[in-house]
Amino acid sequence: MKAQATRAAIWWLNPFWILVIPLVLIAFVTRLIPEADYQLYWRLPKFFTDDDLVLCLWVALAFSIGCLLAVILDRGLVRPSSAETAVTPKWTVLTRLFYCGIVVTVFAYTVWFGAILKQAGLGIIPAVLRGDSGAIYELIRLRKDAAITGITSLTQVGIGVGLAGVFLACQLGWKKVRWPLGLVFFLTLMRAVFLAERLALIELMLPGVVLWFQLRGLRAGFARHLVNFAPFVGVIVLYSLFTFSEYFRSWGYYSEQGETSLLWFTLVRLSGYYVTSLNNGAMLWQELGPLGFPYATLEWLWRFPIIGDVLRDSLGGSDAPAALVSIIVAEDGNPEFNNPTGIFVTFTDYGVPGALVFWVLFGCVATLLYRAFRRGSVAGLFLYPFVFMGLTDQIRIFYLTGGRTFAAWLFLFAVIFVTRREIRRPQPTARA
Repeated sequence: MKAQATRAAIWWLNPFWILVIPLVLIAFVTRLIPEADYQLYWRLPKFFTDDDLVLCLWVALAFSIGCLLAVILDRGLVRPSSAETAVTPKWTVLTRLFYCGIVVTVFAYTVWFGAILKQAGLGIIPAVLRGDSGAIYELIRLRKDAAITGITSLTQVGIGVGLAGVFLACQLGWKKVRWPLGLVFFLTLMRAVFLAERLALIELMLPGVVLWFQLRGLRAGFARHLVNFAPFVGVIVLYSLFTFSEYFRSWGYYSEQGETSLLWFTLVRLSGYYVTSLNNGAMLWQELGPLGFPYATLEWLWRFPIIGDVLRDSLGGSDAPAALVSIIVAEDGNPEFNNPTGIFVTFTDYGVPGALVFWVLFGCVATLLYRAFRRGSVAGLFLYPFVFMGLTDQIRIFYLTGGRTFAAWLFLFAVIFVTRREIRRPQPTARA
């Protein structure tokens, strides 16, 4: 869509800054931390070697080359100039799709929460709020046991609903969307607190904030300059959110074990999620080597109901690697810090040469979407904020092609299709 003028670039929205710099910094930190600290803070051995550091640097370089290639390709594309529509679309169909997404998301949450409470009873809620030992872990267990294939995953439609809602708010005003979005936010907040899924709250809010910055943002003055410091504020917000949720999740148990400082405890755990992810990835790469099959980078396909297993087996894959990974993590790692990172899984999937090609292509696609986002194209506006969110968590997990993203992708493509149709649809002209 060309209706929005391109605003001054916000440096941290560029995929280069959101992946390459954090990857390089965290990789060096992971290598420099002594093995004794791994045992002390996270109760696992150190596997990350100089060779693994070099692989991370190669990934950063390959992704950077992809970003540069995208800039060259994008500048070379010939785009026909398109005048802005004389009449702004009424967004009637998009509004209907937005409300359909609200209904689907709320329905999925209602069924899921209902199944959990049916097994746990309402008394589990005050138990979690009081910090009773074991209460939150019971809900985490029920979170998986009560999941209903094909229903629970529809909660992820809320990600696309959030983006569509922010877009409609910027076009028509917040009055039309604030209560539905507020309901989805409330349900997601309950999921984050009681089911210990902090990621659910981040994946709902962060893409919407990114889209709002592009469509409305802070245009001038001192406040506009403050936006450049948003990543540093974001780290503080992330730490605060993590501390709040960790208080209900595990602080009760660890405080009984002798922990005296909640702030230090959560700082160690939060940093541990990223450091141990690279360490786990190095461990799995050393143990498994190249598997020659896209197990992790196309995870959503193999998790697809009914046909996923059949398709994987017919293409030469199997469920053996997943079982082997579970065994390796259980024997050599720490189940509390079991993220395999979204970096080394590309090496196990494709080998070193194939993985570097993958990262060049990944950087190229991400940057092309970013530049489309900056121009205000429909695909860029709705897809890049989601890709951006995935890149912020790339060091920890390979998010964008995980099983939890499939419903969000489908809804976003539906939003793009409807939005383009409404822009191209002839608008009624007023009679004199």
